This record gives sequence, C-alpha cells and structure tokens, in this order.
Amino acid sequence: MEIKDAREKTIEIGSYIRYTGTGTTGKVVDLKTDEDEDQWVKIDDPNLWYLNEVVELIDEKDAKNKEFDDHKKFNVDDLKDIENELEDATLTSGGAEDGG
Repeated sequence: MEIKDAREKTIEIGSYIRYTGTGTTGKVVDLKTDEDEDQWVKIDDPNLWYLNEVVELIDEKDAKNKEFDDHKKFNVDDLKDIENELEDATLTSGGAEDGG
C-alpha cells in the first residue's frame, strides 16, 4: 500500500509529518486505508490519525525543532506566584467601576 502526502510524496512508517491544519508534527507509526478508500497516517505523539491529504512529509530535524520543550518541568511554587500576580492584576486593573 502506498500512501502519499498533500504534495504527492510517499509516506512510510518512520517518516516525519506535519499536520497542515495546526502544525502538529510527529513520527509515523502506522498507515491504513479504510473501506471508503480514504488513506490515514498515525503519528506517535499525540497518537492521532490524520488523512493523508492534510499532512506533509518533513525532515526529522524539523519535527524536533520546536520552540517549546514538551518535557519542561515546572515548579509548583512558581506557578502559584504567577497565578497570584494575575489575580492581583485583575483586582487592581480599574476596569468599569459603575454598572450604570
């Protein structure tokens, strides 16, 4: 079974693709054709199936070149401080003070 991306390039298990709708990238872990002859591509993370017509092959380096590190650790106390700062800003923002 040969499945091609939106640019007519052949997709194989182990390839890297980008979903053109949101820019989600991932490694191809499965391929299938359904009873309606639609072709599907499954990526490892977020473990979703995409129609072949809405994905494009990319280089592995492009799939891993993200501005946000998915495995970043957060400090709970830092997050609570940020939450408190946002609450304080809401209380003192001085928006509409009268309902009339």
